[in-house]
Amino acid sequence: GRAGSVGSAMAAQAPSIERMAVAGGVEILRSQYFAKFKDGVEYPTVPSSVVRSEATFDGIIDELAEKYPELSAVLYNDVKACPNCGKPCAYSMTTCNACATCLKEVEITKSENVFSAFLFGVKRAKRGFPYTVSLRRQTPDVLVFDDMLALTPCHFDGIPAKHYIPDWRFLLTDPLEGLKVIDQIEEECWAATLEFFRDEKFRTAIFKGGITEEELKGKVIKSFNFPPSQFQLHIQWLVPPLTPFQHFMAEIRNHFHEDRAFPIAYVRKVLELNKPYKVCKDTPIEEIVAYYDGLGINYKQHWNEFYQKSLADSMQLANWRPEDFEYVVEDGKAYNFSVEGGQVVKGAQVEGFVASDVQKLDCAAIQNYGRPYDGGRPSGTYVQTPLKPMLGPGGYEAWPGVFSD
Repeated sequence: GRAGSVGSAMAAQAPSIERMAVAGGVEILRSQYFAKFKDGVEYPTVPSSVVRSEATFDGIIDELAEKYPELSAVLYNDVKACPNCGKPCAYSMTTCNACATCLKEVEITKSENVFSAFLFGVKRAKRGFPYTVSLRRQTPDVLVFDDMLALTPCHFDGIPAKHYIPDWRFLLTDPLEGLKVIDQIEEECWAATLEFFRDEKFRTAIFKGGITEEELKGKVIKSFNFPPSQFQLHIQWLVPPLTPFQHFMAEIRNHFHEDRAFPIAYVRKVLELNKPYKVCKDTPIEEIVAYYDGLGINYKQHWNEFYQKSLADSMQLANWRPEDFEYVVEDGKAYNFSVEGGQVVKGAQVEGFVASDVQKLDCAAIQNYGRPYDGGRPSGTYVQTPLKPMLGPGGYEAWPGVFSD
């Protein structure tokens, strides 16, 4: 089961420093996490101020592909669909990064490219839910929105709004233009972040200690994934701290996976060499990494620094109040707890604890996705200026090398 796999992973990857400090300097073991917000506990959220728009294609992705066959290549992903929670995970994943279910035996299938659906203003998914987006920023070049499965209270995805670029490898076909794309996305993600930082209630509740804008800018956890779960280039933009459960998942290396997470700092260094690299859909990532390793940009070194800094910054800013939670969880089991001598002390085990159910409720209580809520449920909008349903200017513009194979 899930708890067993998490427990054994914990044994294999024991954190180097045993404890982390949260609000009030209270210390908790890094092999534990707080769970289940007490009734009435509320953390401040920051509603989206974007003007609401309507869908432009009244249908589903399959109908868009049928009507405009040239678009079919940009409307689907190759994924492993989690049998437990339904999340479309990257085809290389062995564990679902939303609920920790084992994916080793799950077959690779096609899923709808949600980010393309956003950009074309598609009304709804095949399964019936609306393809609205928790939008934070839109320019002609960039879309920034809240991640539906947020790992931090402020977690965005930033995507190009003009070009179809399936993943970060294709930036290598035109390195200097690739750097411009990253610059544009980062600029808009940071502008969206400032709305959160400048909200005093949010800032004082979420971030431990006083922190300046510049200090926070240096702590944003930002990377590309390969393979991605959505085949449109997106920067994962996480403003620490990670939520308690997600921090624990990062500790046991179930986030920011080595050989899957590619830090923006690494990709920038590679692009700054301005050594174009021919990429097609099947170009092995290992081949790319080896090539740039040979030019002095070492992936393993960059990844290790990124991973350790992500954990350290999350711990430095973690401001969770122990008194806001019912339980502490260790090895997949929940316990009542007390705070004695400034440290969390486990009490009696809680019977009937289902980790995934509690995680879902805790996430919904703190996430900024879909704010403001509408009737207790997340709200959203369609994009203000959708792409025309075509390839080329006005629609999805081709990036060098993307359609050549």
